[in-house]
Amino acid sequence: PSKPVIIAIHPHGVASDYRVAMDGMLYEALPGRQVFTLAASVLFSLPLVRELVLWTRCIDASKKIAARALKRGLSLAVIPGGEAEQMRTQTGVEEVYLAKRFGFVKLAMQHGAALVPTYAYGTVDLYDITPEMHAANTRGFLWTLSKKFGVAMPRYSGSFGFLPKRCQNDLVFGKPIELKCATPGEPTDAEVQAAHAEYAVALKKLFDENRTALGYGDRELFVA
Repeated sequence: PSKPVIIAIHPHGVASDYRVAMDGMLYEALPGRQVFTLAASVLFSLPLVRELVLWTRCIDASKKIAARALKRGLSLAVIPGGEAEQMRTQTGVEEVYLAKRFGFVKLAMQHGAALVPTYAYGTVDLYDITPEMHAANTRGFLWTLSKKFGVAMPRYSGSFGFLPKRCQNDLVFGKPIELKCATPGEPTDAEVQAAHAEYAVALKKLFDENRTALGYGDRELFVA
């Protein structure tokens, strides 16, 4: 518990519902740790949403604030795919937007934090997204809104309006990955890229090792 960790959770899904549901359970699973979740800056500007994210122990996802938390010895939970992964979500498709996401890896290396790959099974089954909805989410106005302003408003439908369907979600934690660099706290671009590749392999392994037991044996994990 004396060393901070960064818990990287995949995939984001339409609304990352598991983030609220796991709030109390996360502390039970990691006794002795203070864990805060990084959330998009725009969420702290929205009435009611702001209260919800603060209530569930979220802090601004800006690099400055995340770095300050790690320096204080706090651990972080982050959803690396962000708005891009949220907008690209397809019902029943296990896809993570990771190939160009180096920031969370570099952050961990700069502050000596271990990375914990985590996969949330069932996330992409909570809502229905038709091909037409997916097309609207990944191009045009809605996609531009998420890319330029960080405001993700994907089209989808649930069991009753915007409420999620009844679907089991299982959050599986992988083994912590200790990332090393020649000069502690000052990783080179090459070292970050190598660590990122190591992390991607670990995430894929985690998914493959648990998919059958949790009822997803017919699915493959795609890294975009």
